[in-house]
Amino acid sequence: MKKLFFFVLLYLISCSVAFADVPAEAKEAIKKEKQPEEVLHQFQRDYVLLKKKQIEIENTFNYTYYSANQIYLNSFAILNPVFLTLGRFGIERARRHIFVDNFSIRYGLLNNLQVEMAIPFIYRHELLTVAETGTETTKEKVGIGDISFSISFQPVRETGKIPAIVTNVTYKTKTGKSPFKLANPKKDLPTGSGYDSVKFGVSLVKSIDPVVVFGGLSYAYNITTSVNRLICGGAGSPGCAFLEKVYPGNTLSLNFGFAYALSYNFSMNFQFAQDYTFHTKVLADGVKHEVINSTLNSATFKIGTGWALSSKSSLNMGVSLGLTTDAPDYVLEIRVPYRF
Repeated sequence: MKKLFFFVLLYLISCSVAFADVPAEAKEAIKKEKQPEEVLHQFQRDYVLLKKKQIEIENTFNYTYYSANQIYLNSFAILNPVFLTLGRFGIERARRHIFVDNFSIRYGLLNNLQVEMAIPFIYRHELLTVAETGTETTKEKVGIGDISFSISFQPVRETGKIPAIVTNVTYKTKTGKSPFKLANPKKDLPTGSGYDSVKFGVSLVKSIDPVVVFGGLSYAYNITTSVNRLICGGAGSPGCAFLEKVYPGNTLSLNFGFAYALSYNFSMNFQFAQDYTFHTKVLADGVKHEVINSTLNSATFKIGTGWALSSKSSLNMGVSLGLTTDAPDYVLEIRVPYRF
């Protein structure tokens, strides 16, 4: 009788333990089931805004490599609207290594309204080879880049078949070293564009578990900048010209792609991005004219990964490959955002 009572008691205890474990296992299963959504939510953070009074800091490291031919015209040359180099007429092969460490801070004013400030620190290294003479020149520059301020507004939240819609306005200053203000263009390098700009954009993002589809369109209005300096070329140049103003071409940008959760805390994303910059114009010696070959068509294809370190932070890495001659050869990016 005692043995029977003992076995019954043991059975009841084992059943109670088993039943106690069922909810825990169920919770764990549910948690694992939702983890891919959390991974995608980490990726969505680039497109969906912070909650009210929430803060996010992010450190982004970029390495960009350019290898392109540069054409000099009228004593100054434009490789792209960001980097302008002064010098004589001719053809030059430029190999540019650009390292950028960008610190950003974001704050949620409301659940659908966010502000942001980004401060870039830049190191540039260039090897320039002049085809006519065969000479090589090495340049280096360290300094702060163009600080930018943004405000983003989300008028539509994602519901059912409707994607989330986010609009934003970004003002880029010219705090970096201007290419138009270089004391000695043959030895010095710029760290900024030399002009202010205002960019208007709209982004759409839609979750289709386990995929997030996204896309965006933006237009940057690049503001006219005054130079008011005499620019002279070297030997073989057309002489000197008084450069009064530069009217940088505006830029139309398009991007789209998707992110896919591969595991509970890891995802991959693929993105196509294209920037088209219109003609740049200059006012030199009282005459306004377009800069030849100043239109740019830069297209890249990006492959990235996202690793959810926690509910507050993630590690994101990506490689962008240039698809056109105006694009960089490749760009390596590492981002680490953290939310409070």
